[in-house]
Amino acid sequence: MQTIIGQVRSEDASHLKPVIGQYAAYDPDDKDLDPPIRANNQRSRAKMGINHPQLARMLCPVKHLGEYLKDPIATRQKLQDGDIKMRALVWLAMVYSGKIAGENFNPQQVQNGLFEGYLLER
Repeated sequence: MQTIIGQVRSEDASHLKPVIGQYAAYDPDDKDLDPPIRANNQRSRAKMGINHPQLARMLCPVKHLGEYLKDPIATRQKLQDGDIKMRALVWLAMVYSGKIAGENFNPQQVQNGLFEGYLLER
């Protein structure tokens, strides 16, 4: 049973990979991710996750979002190196409301906008 579940999960993820660039953009009809992610381009797909500036912001733990906004390159490097831990117990910026991931995050009221991120609504 676990093997079948794993296969289904893998198949679902493989169908999402080619369109992640359009899916992750706030308004894909207006603007794609920059730099764009192309389905059949290995170099483009290597820039997914924390290797992509916009996706990295979405995946950044919200408590480090201020640091990311001040210096995105250094913070992305810390995410890649594991200096900033991405644990299951930490909320990602993408779960908060806003046109840009975590845009409306308020560290004084962390519950406001939680689970209102545009990716969760799709």
